[in-house]
Amino acid sequence: MNSIEPVFRILSENFPGDVDILQLRELTTWHTGGPAVCITVTTIGMLADLLGLTAREGIPWFILGLGSNVLASDAGCSEVIIRLSGGLARTEWHRSGNRWDLRIGAGVHLPSLSGAACSRGASGLEFAIGIPGTVGGAVFMNAGAYGNSLADFLKSVTVLDYRGSANIIPVEECCFAYRSSRFQKERTVITGVTMSLGLGDSSVLRSEGKRILELRRKKFPLQHPNAGSVFRKPADRISPGKLIEDAGLKGRTVGGAEVSRRHANFIINTGKATSDEIAELIDIVRESVLSSSGVLLKEEIRYLGRRN
Repeated sequence: MNSIEPVFRILSENFPGDVDILQLRELTTWHTGGPAVCITVTTIGMLADLLGLTAREGIPWFILGLGSNVLASDAGCSEVIIRLSGGLARTEWHRSGNRWDLRIGAGVHLPSLSGAACSRGASGLEFAIGIPGTVGGAVFMNAGAYGNSLADFLKSVTVLDYRGSANIIPVEECCFAYRSSRFQKERTVITGVTMSLGLGDSSVLRSEGKRILELRRKKFPLQHPNAGSVFRKPADRISPGKLIEDAGLKGRTVGGAEVSRRHANFIINTGKATSDEIAELIDIVRESVLSSSGVLLKEEIRYLGRRN
């Protein structure tokens, strides 16, 4: 389907009141992107019905959390944007001996979860205090920082396939690696996780969380719209930021897109950047680094919609 209007009508007939046409620039942290059909899903049953309908009608879909790590097309996208909320964005806390056991919906905001863990005296998630995204997105990408990743604390991940069948996957079978997981190769939706955290002193954990948040604010260009790190670390673990800086690209611009002068692995929207300008700058950075160092950088971000 080339037009989003037929998709909007089909979904509205089946899920009245839950479907909108929104601008992706309002939903992504780069603040770019055109129109898309969006649906807010609040229960497992609703999600199963939606996946079944999209399979029958041949409608593509895309799960969008807080909109970080995504470059959305200026022309919009044909994919239905699925946003998890309600019962899929709740956390259950259970203290058992010297551990906290958690059941977490995929739509839970990771920074909020991290802050709540610190306040409750549940240790381990301090590293994630400033990572913008949902738990589902963080699991999908195996988000991490400062030597930790979300996979370090997971026990299992629950997914739903297009037939509406649920599957609980032990963490050992999730194929977690640096910024990757098995879910990047599957057409399933992460609906929730179970997690185990240790006990800690809440005042100490809050202090550590505050320290990490201040460190992020000093290190990263958070005053401008961005999507986080653009490129993955190469296999030899060379910092992409250093490779980009060594190629003389700090401050390089295309229209309103700019390679950050604070951290070269961030591309910022200085105010009126388009997705096409950001994509062009990404290509320039990749080609320049390859030419200067022989290293081919690969994007960490995901593209939503067609690139021109």
